[in-house]
Amino acid sequence: MTQSGKIRAGMGGWTFEPWDTSFYPDKLSKAKQLHYATRQVPSIEVNGTYYSSFKEPTFVKWAGEAPDGFV
Repeated sequence: MTQSGKIRAGMGGWTFEPWDTSFYPDKLSKAKQLHYATRQVPSIEVNGTYYSSFKEPTFVKWAGEAPDGFV
């Protein structure tokens, strides 16, 4: 049986301090980093549930900052 699907390459998170001066535009606020990052790659891993779980409003906010079809 053969199955096919999409492979998405993205990044593991978006809140890395070194990226403030290398990936993000100058003077981009922390609040706008997710919006910017979701327009640079097709997917971002939320790698934070090891430390705690997120509440539904957080996911809703993140989804609102990402374009349609973003994973």
